[in-house]
Amino acid sequence: MPKTKYLSDAEKKFGRKHMYREEMYNGVAYSLLGDTIVYLLAIYFGAGNIALGYISSASYIAGIVLPFVPQMFHGRNQIKVQAMAWLMRGVVCFLYLGLFIVTGTWAVLLLLVVYTLFNIFRMIGIALNDSTLKSLSSASNQGKVVAAVNTAYQSSSIVVRCLTALVLGIQQFTGLVGMVGLQIVGALVNFLAAHEMSLIPSRNTILHKKGRTVVVLFKEAMQQSAFRRRLVLRWLSTAVAVIFGLTTPFLRLELGLSSSMVVIYSVVLGLSIIAASYVSKQFSDRLGSRPLVFFATLFSLFFFMVWVLVTRSVSPIWFYILGFLTNFFVGLISLLTFRLVTQVMPDDEMVAFNSMVNFVIAIIAFAVGIVSGLLANQGEVARSLFVLEGKAAGNGYTLVFLFAMVLTAIEALVATRLQELGAYSSQEAAQVIFSMHGLRAVSMIEKLERTSDPAKRRFLMFSLGENLNNMATSELRQILASPFSPDKAEAVRALADRPRKSLLDDLITVARDDDSYVQLEAIAALGSYRKEERAKDALLQLMLHGRWSSVRSMASKSLARITESTEYLPLVNELSHSAKHIDEIIDYLIAKRFMDKEGTFYQEFFLSVEQGRSATFRQTRYAVIASFLKFGSPRLAQLYEHMNLGYPRDFLSSFLAEARDLNQIDLNYDSILAYFNHHQWENLRYFCMEILESCDVSYDPCFENLKKGLLKAKEMDIGLFDIQDALALLYFSYSLGKNSRG
Repeated sequence: MPKTKYLSDAEKKFGRKHMYREEMYNGVAYSLLGDTIVYLLAIYFGAGNIALGYISSASYIAGIVLPFVPQMFHGRNQIKVQAMAWLMRGVVCFLYLGLFIVTGTWAVLLLLVVYTLFNIFRMIGIALNDSTLKSLSSASNQGKVVAAVNTAYQSSSIVVRCLTALVLGIQQFTGLVGMVGLQIVGALVNFLAAHEMSLIPSRNTILHKKGRTVVVLFKEAMQQSAFRRRLVLRWLSTAVAVIFGLTTPFLRLELGLSSSMVVIYSVVLGLSIIAASYVSKQFSDRLGSRPLVFFATLFSLFFFMVWVLVTRSVSPIWFYILGFLTNFFVGLISLLTFRLVTQVMPDDEMVAFNSMVNFVIAIIAFAVGIVSGLLANQGEVARSLFVLEGKAAGNGYTLVFLFAMVLTAIEALVATRLQELGAYSSQEAAQVIFSMHGLRAVSMIEKLERTSDPAKRRFLMFSLGENLNNMATSELRQILASPFSPDKAEAVRALADRPRKSLLDDLITVARDDDSYVQLEAIAALGSYRKEERAKDALLQLMLHGRWSSVRSMASKSLARITESTEYLPLVNELSHSAKHIDEIIDYLIAKRFMDKEGTFYQEFFLSVEQGRSATFRQTRYAVIASFLKFGSPRLAQLYEHMNLGYPRDFLSSFLAEARDLNQIDLNYDSILAYFNHHQWENLRYFCMEILESCDVSYDPCFENLKKGLLKAKEMDIGLFDIQDALALLYFSYSLGKNSRG
């Protein structure tokens, strides 16, 4: 069968493996070829703020060539083109060796030209990378895949940046030799990244439709609100990232930190992106991107305000902390907006659409980079702009950071207007993110996805049931909606142990479904919703019209728990007489116990004997009745246990030894043993009748009705009795005799 352009699950898994490896090598390569060392080289050759602003935006400006990509590579395999672009971006970096030949302005010009070429090839690869990521993921795991790719990239990036800081800290490598040498190493590692990229499976080809220009795609996207707001957020987040990139030269020019300390700052920024990736992985697929973007923009505003007011006199360590926190939220917004755009990217025009997106990014980045550079040139004005407590506040880049605040505020406004299917509201998301219960719920759900051990899963489901956060509620609702889930029964039991009104309708739906394998558990759980009329009505309908007899008996028990009145007792009595299975009998007995406060049903004590039920059936029924009355030690169920096991062999002696506090038992101890040893049930019946007729339990209606039920044995055919009935008759006769008044 011919394959479509869409990959199978096995191919996606294989592709993600090579994608993660490629990103690991890419993290090493870009850390050595990208902006930090380029900034340091530019400063080394005396570049001005406008040149630094250009470097900050160059990685995006290169997107200006993307409209030509679909035309140039029409019909070519997407991965092959992407791998070629990755290879070429490393090749052009060998031109940095020319920095040993030229100096001054010419060196800065060469640096900018090579860095621009590097970013052009890089941008071609990135334009294809978005659709590659989409082809290797699905709607349910897209957030996790994006986060995992970023984590692989940032992890290797941090390691190599730490090594870079050590290398640049060595006196012999602090200058041009060390920086250019590191870039050559990066170019070599880049070849490994290109190789891993070429191994990713892909049947996508780059298509160019005539007339489908960047302008046409842009107009179409702007006409649709779902596209427009997502794209505006993506472009704004990129603009803010460009501005924040200027914090790297800020540390070198404003604070005068060494090259190695600046590289360490880039390590801190890498750590913040890993943290942002983790948060995105945990929350984006569950809460949606919209509420997270909104909260992240609010925090970004606050931290950019700190950047606006902070002065050069502050200890450098605080700039590292501030950089980490700010970049965490800036990076989180970038990850989330990438996810938002990927969700609506058209399958048949992914490359063309992505080229349009990055083309606009190029224009915005260029404008933002130049404006930021010009604002940075107004350092003297910026330092005197704010005064706090009689002292000047701010720094040479204050106007730059004010610019970032304005763009971030616009982001927040756009995020409030964004529509995302299935996303939480801001209020609901806040209850998860800013609550320990919400965070625990996320943690438990994550563990459930990774755990296969049944005992651990039961414990996690119990904990989830105890957690009343809306995240836990949402997860339980999804489990209830599933036709089959290994946790469905535990989810229903959790709702019985800890009733959750918000899921009552979901529980009723399961209880009414005659073909649900957890229907009985759901009906039992409804018995915990005592004050809910909806639960009562559902149970009444199930008791009257339930398809299965077990459904009717379980509904009777749960309804009795809710009402505890005699209103439905006649109906329960009628239904109980047609019960076939012991579980139904138990249900009806429990229902009668709740409804019939006087215990008239105890008068049917020997009903199972008359019906000719099995020994196990009768033992169970007698033990259930004993559990209702709570006569104390010894327990009837325990006597049956010993009898069934045959250990101790003389199981009756231990009971009679405790029962000698009743005079009749004490006087007839040996005779009773003989009755059981020789199966003399007639003599035992006569003995028990004497106890019952002499005891006065009229003060308790339940005891009185039980006495009437036991006395019916006098009229019954003794041939129907066996040791199960004899033991029950003796046990209950003794218990009533012991509780006799007077």
